[in-house]
Amino acid sequence: MNHRKKTSHPKRSEEGVALIMAIATIAILSVMLVDMHEKTGTAFAVSTSQRNALQAEYMAKSATNLTRLLIAKEPEVRRFVDPLYRGATGRSAPQLPVWNFVNELLAPFCTPEDQRDTLMELGVDFGDTVGFDNLPGSCQVRAVSENGKVNVNDPLFLDGEQARNGVAMQLFSLTGGQLPESPYDALFNKEDETGTLTTRIDLITAVIDWWDRDIQRTDFDPGAGETRTGGTGTEDDALYQLNEDPYRNKNAPFDSIQELRLVRGFNDDFWATFVEPIPNDPASRLMTIYASGLINVNEASPQVLLGRICSFAPEVSLCIDPLESVKFVQILTTIRQLIPIPLFSRPTDLINFVEGKGTEKDLYGMLTGFLGPESELIFAPIEIPAEQRTPLARSFATSASIFTIEAIALVGRSQVRIESVVNFHSRWVPPPPNTGRIPGLGVFHYYRMN
Repeated sequence: MNHRKKTSHPKRSEEGVALIMAIATIAILSVMLVDMHEKTGTAFAVSTSQRNALQAEYMAKSATNLTRLLIAKEPEVRRFVDPLYRGATGRSAPQLPVWNFVNELLAPFCTPEDQRDTLMELGVDFGDTVGFDNLPGSCQVRAVSENGKVNVNDPLFLDGEQARNGVAMQLFSLTGGQLPESPYDALFNKEDETGTLTTRIDLITAVIDWWDRDIQRTDFDPGAGETRTGGTGTEDDALYQLNEDPYRNKNAPFDSIQELRLVRGFNDDFWATFVEPIPNDPASRLMTIYASGLINVNEASPQVLLGRICSFAPEVSLCIDPLESVKFVQILTTIRQLIPIPLFSRPTDLINFVEGKGTEKDLYGMLTGFLGPESELIFAPIEIPAEQRTPLARSFATSASIFTIEAIALVGRSQVRIESVVNFHSRWVPPPPNTGRIPGLGVFHYYRMN
């Protein structure tokens, strides 16, 4: 008798469970795959961003250091130009502003290979150059001399009453204090958000009280050109205590330009008029806290030069006649645009210019020869008091030694900006381990990387 084996078939319920398990497994694996892909992609993006940021950082550092090297080598560049300058003016060449052309000179170090068409058109061939074929990004750099601005900080080489008087008279003249009706008077005739009125004198004394070492309030007499301490008691910190974040006078030198924001009177209107007319542009600044106190006659703006002259000779026509002031500013601005080389070999050249002295090779003689001696475009010559000529000349310089260097590097979407202030002044004594000598590439006074 034949017995057939019965074939066992899974139940339908078991088939459904298996399908559900398979779908669940696939779903879990899909989620794991997506999560792994997301983590891998995120890690790759983060790694790429970190790589780009690191490359951008070192491109910005390289641009900063190359700028320092260029400034340090300026004397060697000047030796090549000196014969030409001496033949044209009869004097030796002053310091050349090589820092004004730093972005163009460093273009090979900051321009990727596929963006060098302009450089190639200028005859610059990088065909045999090693190390410039794989630049990861681009960079821009600019350097600005701080010696062409009015120093409102404790001067580097002046002390005591001489330092206070110098800063006070410069600020008073720069803000139009010597004019019968100054266009800047409106800045000092309105109250701030706390209801406080800050006059021109209040602002000047507040700046000095911030960095002088004593706790006595400074008094300033612009008529006598003198400051004194202790006449009206201690420094008034009450106004600073009214702020949401109260503070007191520092009684120490400024450390950064932004610290001026803490001083009484340095509101937005004053800042936009005298400190930084163009936001985030160090070249537009009229004030500094880094310079030694000497004004570079070849770098300072006409407004700054006029302010310095008027701080020593406040009664001359350039200082009390607004029309003559405007003529001086406009004519000097125009000359610099037409002749982009240093105009003055010595500080006395500027004094001779405002006094209308010199030969046909001197600036005033060239102007009168070109425009005519009776031209209304030229300011009327003044006469600096004899006792002020030497002190005025000593307050000027024809070279720069402190620079703001701003380098911006871009690699991919990563951007790094380094702002630094470098001192090359030979008389400045740096801290250890370089005490007693200034390094060839200068010393950093300020360094910030964003």
